[in-house]
Amino acid sequence: MLPGAAEFVVYGKTVDGQVFQQPQWAEQLCGKLGAADANGQSRYSSHLRPVQIDGVPALVVRLSLQLVDEPAFEMIKRFVAEHRLQVRAGRGSRDAEAMEAYLAAGQERRSPDNGW
Repeated sequence: MLPGAAEFVVYGKTVDGQVFQQPQWAEQLCGKLGAADANGQSRYSSHLRPVQIDGVPALVVRLSLQLVDEPAFEMIKRFVAEHRLQVRAGRGSRDAEAMEAYLAAGQERRSPDNGW
């Protein structure tokens, strides 16, 4: 898919350059593909992270998601294709090697403690 990449970024613009008109799409995908902890609080998967790039919502997807949750990975691919969103490579595998091992779930949303 993306040689040498550990993640890819889904940018909230279509291939035609139009801003995707669902402003909360990245957070909604993360919430849908997340899990609840023992206290019933929602947590994003450690393989997904909503971000803003130049004021446009985006989604960072770790390629390791494909190994631990193939249906979620396929759902993201379908979402990208259906809405014709731009995709680019994220950090390379060498950059990711410096990070701790990726957990499938159980980390706080956008917490400084979870490596995001």
